[in-house]
Amino acid sequence: MSTAATTMSAELHPVHALLRPRSIGVVGASAKQESFGHRLLDAILGWHYAGNVYPINPRYDELHGRTCYPDLASLPEPVDCVAFALRDERLPEAMASAAEAGARAGVVFGRGYFPPGSPSPTPVDRWRAVAREAGMAVCGDNCMGFINFVDHLRVSGNPAVSEEPPGGVVLLSHSGSSWSGLVGSQRQLSLSHAVSIGRESITGVAEYLEFSLEQPDTRVIALIIETLRDTERFVHALESARARDVPVVALKLGRSEQGRYFAHSHSGCIAGSAAAFDAFFDHHGVTSVRTLDELADTVEMLRCARVPTTDAVGFGTDSGGERQLICDVSSDLGLTLATFSPHTEQRLGEVLDPGLEPLNPVDYWGDGRIYFEDCLKIVSDDPGVGMIVMATNMVPGRKLLDITCETIRNVAAHTAKPVAKLGHLHSTVDREAAAQLRGEAIPVMMGTATGLAAVKHFIEHHRRRRGERVPDEAPPVAQSVVERWADRLRNRDRPMPVGEALELLGDFGCPVAPARVVSDLAGALAAARELDYPLVVKTANVEVLHRSELGGVHRGIDDEAALVAAYEALARDLGPQVLVQHQCEPGVELLFGIVVDEVLGPMATVGIGGIFVEIYRDVVSFVPPVGPLRAHALLRRLAGYPLLEGARGQAGCDLEALAGALAAFSTLAKELGPWLAEADINPVIAGSGGVTAVDALFVPRAMAAERE
Repeated sequence: MSTAATTMSAELHPVHALLRPRSIGVVGASAKQESFGHRLLDAILGWHYAGNVYPINPRYDELHGRTCYPDLASLPEPVDCVAFALRDERLPEAMASAAEAGARAGVVFGRGYFPPGSPSPTPVDRWRAVAREAGMAVCGDNCMGFINFVDHLRVSGNPAVSEEPPGGVVLLSHSGSSWSGLVGSQRQLSLSHAVSIGRESITGVAEYLEFSLEQPDTRVIALIIETLRDTERFVHALESARARDVPVVALKLGRSEQGRYFAHSHSGCIAGSAAAFDAFFDHHGVTSVRTLDELADTVEMLRCARVPTTDAVGFGTDSGGERQLICDVSSDLGLTLATFSPHTEQRLGEVLDPGLEPLNPVDYWGDGRIYFEDCLKIVSDDPGVGMIVMATNMVPGRKLLDITCETIRNVAAHTAKPVAKLGHLHSTVDREAAAQLRGEAIPVMMGTATGLAAVKHFIEHHRRRRGERVPDEAPPVAQSVVERWADRLRNRDRPMPVGEALELLGDFGCPVAPARVVSDLAGALAAARELDYPLVVKTANVEVLHRSELGGVHRGIDDEAALVAAYEALARDLGPQVLVQHQCEPGVELLFGIVVDEVLGPMATVGIGGIFVEIYRDVVSFVPPVGPLRAHALLRRLAGYPLLEGARGQAGCDLEALAGALAAFSTLAKELGPWLAEADINPVIAGSGGVTAVDALFVPRAMAAERE
């Protein structure tokens, strides 16, 4: 490599050389208008990029009024980045030439597909090896390139036409079409960088995140991802985002694909890859969305620099029907509508037409008088209102549109709280009016469901930021305990016997019901005298994973005769080894579970348990470990949480003890996750007197690996 090339290489980090190059070469540039090489060069030259651009193709002396060079070695300077408009077969040689010429980065657009049975190594294998050896950053392959709005650079053969000013939003997408759609959405997303990542052959999403966080103007990062290839580095980047208070929004593709788990436990049936990613995002402060429209609305809302003063939202609308719609959708989402103070209700009552209730959402359309602004200013003054949303449609051509826009501007000037505009129907939002409001830092949501979801995400982001400042440590466990149980699990190729499983739980601080494992009737009778009636007797046969389904559990054993009958039935049908256990007081049955995701690692689950757990599927998954405060917050997400508080006159559970038990279990999940495939603690019985685990299943990783 030349001295000049070495000097250039030392000046710019590879990812910066890729996305913010000072110069760029286009290998395969062409004069044929229908060719990809022509479109690519045209895109790069068509937006006032200030860096040097070098067409490279030995067939031409000049292209687009610029000197065309035969190869990279002939350039007057080493370029930072090379865009390859070439067939896959030609890439290995071209990549080697780029590396030799001192290029720090490249963009590869080809699919890189070679059918099974193709000679190995394939051209893709060869150019990747060259790029890795040279330490280059590479966008792609199988991508649509990138757009840098800061430096006016389009490196794409099919770029969306968008010349909006940069506003600090970064888009990183595995999906090229979704990337193109969002870039060309005409809704002023304030993009600074938009990267079609493709297959991440060299440079991964974590490295793009790192680059984004190094840009001082980055305010929000939007991800459209299929999977993670470097989870540890990705987590580190997310930690940096949280430290900088840069929100990250993610649309996970392929949610319906089931993880490759063994369905030995209820946990494995319930917590597939989608649940694991949701838990992972939640743990690391990433806002998870389901659709592109929700992504766009959420990015726009999170760009808002104002901070909500409470978690409750005040609404104003000009429609009785849409007032109901707001209530319905907000209820489904769990978005809190503020309850107005008596003073606010009094003030609204003095303004509203007779018959209009001064309640949230405020319907401010009565007998045709226009007093939107008065009502919304009153709502904004209520101390219980954390942010204000004007939910009035922005239909083009209506006189009401001008009044609506003027109102929201004046309300935003009146209060320091966040103020947003919501159009209920995407297709009726006037594009020009929306653009003007966005230019004045007023978010415009486009659709009831996606807009209200974005408002909820905005509220939750700031609630999460407040919660991060509250100390909440996971329960510690002695390292000797961890090492002892890791040794027992490491090479085990069968599920852990139930007696040993309960012992494991107890060692990690989870309360368990007193029990004894016996191998004959005499042992069962001796255990009964020690434990006292009433008893539960269940098979301890390690081959029986779901005891209740095979008649392997006998409850309500009140005397010796019942114990003898139960033992003899179990010994006859399922083997002589049984577990004799003191029967707990009745309570709410819960499930604690562990599933080890192949990408994300150990995931813990809590849910309403018992024999119907797979029917109800009322579960919450999370990344362990968690402290008691976080554990309680997770419990509150369950649809069955009212059962734990005490519904319909029933005594409530000891929620402090339950949160403590869940936190202790989460420590177990974190520490022993590397040696587990899954675990199922079901039921965990929670009552007013405490919490008790009565059954447990641990499936070692070695067992799962053997069956694969």
